[in-house]
Amino acid sequence: MKNIRKFPRKNCSETTFFATETMVFEGLIKNISQEGVYIESLLALPVGKIITVTVPSPRNKKQVIKIESRVVWINENGFGVHFLEQMPT
Repeated sequence: MKNIRKFPRKNCSETTFFATETMVFEGLIKNISQEGVYIESLLALPVGKIITVTVPSPRNKKQVIKIESRVVWINENGFGVHFLEQMPT
């Protein structure tokens, strides 16, 4: 199967926090690209849900960036999100 992504994914294992309108949750970023991340989490969010995700800064791994994102797919181990804002480079 051909990979149709515009940007390559980078494997990682970084703790993340993601928030809905009312709650904050913790998960693990398993891979990241300029357009989104895969978050390992026991929480089942619905496809289409808008959340805010913290991701490591590309310039300084000790800092995080908050990015508004949309859940685009889910599986039994987590979910993929698409960034609604441009990831800084």
